[in-house]
Amino acid sequence: MKNLANNVGVSTIGIATFFLTVVVVVLIEHFTTFNIFTLSFFIVFPAGALICGAAAASGYYFGALWLHRRPTILIFVQILLVAAIAQFAIYYGEYRLLDLGDGRMASDVVSFKDYLDVYLSSTHLRVGRGALDTGAVGNFGRVLAFTQFLGFIVGGIFVFVMLRVYPVCEQCARYLRILAKKTQLFSKQEDFTRFYDTVFEVPVDGPDFVTLMKWQQEKDEKAVRGTIQSETTLRGCPHCKTQRISQEIKVWGEKEFRDVPQLTRHLRIPDGIDLTSAFKTV
Repeated sequence: MKNLANNVGVSTIGIATFFLTVVVVVLIEHFTTFNIFTLSFFIVFPAGALICGAAAASGYYFGALWLHRRPTILIFVQILLVAAIAQFAIYYGEYRLLDLGDGRMASDVVSFKDYLDVYLSSTHLRVGRGALDTGAVGNFGRVLAFTQFLGFIVGGIFVFVMLRVYPVCEQCARYLRILAKKTQLFSKQEDFTRFYDTVFEVPVDGPDFVTLMKWQQEKDEKAVRGTIQSETTLRGCPHCKTQRISQEIKVWGEKEFRDVPQLTRHLRIPDGIDLTSAFKTV
């Protein structure tokens, strides 16, 4: 019974974010004439549709995390349906709000099907830094609409994948909550090597671990090419209190830190040890 209630809860939150996304996109278009989901790069990369599809399905992500429901085929199907329907729901919302300017609404004059046909064929493209208007694209508007449809779908799939890879307690299969984070920078390779090779070798509930986690380079030192960043995250299960440490390593390139996935590692904390206070002291 509890599982059924949780499934219904996840679906309810998912449907709520679907409606919220549609309403927000429609109202923004109505008051500004800017349609978020039509935003694209290189004409055919539907960035706006990806964002809107992910936003429409985001309720399933947050609902599942909140209610500790693992992603199932049922949730996946719902996410796909919500992401797919969102585009047409936005079209319909814009259709219902379109004022023809003579006291008549578009919905009083033409059917939704006819409106959509005219809308897609009269779509305009704006390209280049000056946003040059290319004029109505005609039948190519349907191609653009299809790429946007795919963008909505991919956005929904992205949400599902993020839910699938979210850390889970090995004992009770509940989602782990973030308890604390610690970011450390190393300008010298030898300092990082000493830290990386030692920090998980000492007892995590001892003073040496706290000392290593406290290490930090001088505050006035800025990240330069080759600077190494260690981000250590402590997660815990709200049910059985199991804790796990995840450590991700990044290296500063020309303009930003880049992941070094082969150095990412995880450590399960022995039962009965709580590192929350230890992380807070660092």
